[in-house]
Amino acid sequence: MELLPIGNVHNHTSEESLKMLPLWRQAISGIDFADADDGFFTEKYSHYIITHDPLCVTFPSGKEELNKRFCAGLGTSVVSYIRKEGNMHYVRGLMAENGANIYSIAPYTYFDRVEEAQFPQSYMEPRKMRAFAEVLPLLSGKNILDVGCGLGTLAIKIAEAKPESLVYGIDLLESSVEQSKLNAEVEGVANTRFVVANTYELPFEEGYFDSVVCIFMLHHLDDIPGALRDIKRVLKPSGEVFAVEPIDHFHDVQRYPDDWKELFRDAGYEVEVWEKDNISFIRACLK
Repeated sequence: MELLPIGNVHNHTSEESLKMLPLWRQAISGIDFADADDGFFTEKYSHYIITHDPLCVTFPSGKEELNKRFCAGLGTSVVSYIRKEGNMHYVRGLMAENGANIYSIAPYTYFDRVEEAQFPQSYMEPRKMRAFAEVLPLLSGKNILDVGCGLGTLAIKIAEAKPESLVYGIDLLESSVEQSKLNAEVEGVANTRFVVANTYELPFEEGYFDSVVCIFMLHHLDDIPGALRDIKRVLKPSGEVFAVEPIDHFHDVQRYPDDWKELFRDAGYEVEVWEKDNISFIRACLK
C-alpha cells in the first residue's frame, strides 16, 4: 500500500547534528499540514506517535536500535505537543529531517505503555541532566556562557531559571545554533543568544562573562588547555567556570578528578574538584 504524506517537517537538522540524535529528544520541530490538519492534535492528549520518512544517516555499532527505529523503511517518533502558530504545529522530540514527509499521527495513550517491555536504555543523558541540576543553582551574573551548547537545551533551562541573566550558547555547527534559536523562540525564552563559534577563539570581549559552564563537553576537544585559556580570557576577574565530566565515558584519554584539577591549574585557575556518581565536578576562578 502506498503511503501518502499528510504534512512536512520544519527544523534545522544536518547530517552532523543527526549524529547526536539523543539530543533531539529536546529539540522542537514544526509540522505544516498539506491540507487542513483534520484535528490530528487535540487538547485531550499531550503525546503522539508519528510516522515519517527515515533518516539518511546510519548509526555505528552499538546503536542498532536507532537504525531499526529511525532509518529503515519508516521512522517512528513519540513526541510531545507544544502548540499551534498560524499553520504550523510545534512538537518536541520528532526524529525527522527538515522537509521530511509525515504519514500518520496517532495519540499516545495508556494502552501504549507496557511496563514489562525490554529495550536498550540511554544512560548518558539522564546523568548529564542530574549533574546539570547540581550546577544550575551555582550559576550567577548578568552574562552566562554555555560552551558547546548543542541544541541549546541547557542554555534555555539556565535562561528560564535566571530571567535577569543573558545566556549565550556557542556551537561549531550552524544547524545546531539555528535549531537552538528555534527551540528558544517556540519556548518563549527571550534572554538567550546563540552563536556559531570555535571554543578556542570565542567571539567575545575580555572579561565579559560572570559564569561559564561546560557540561560533558571538554573531553570532546583536541586541545583542552587551549579552550581553557580562551575561556579564561572572556571571564570576569570575579567570574567562575563550572565544568562537569563523566569519569567512565571519554575520548582517547581517561581523566580523573585530579587530572582535571591539574589541567585547570596549568591554565591559570584556582580550582576545586570533587567526585560524585562517577562524575568529576570542577569549579574554577581566576588566580
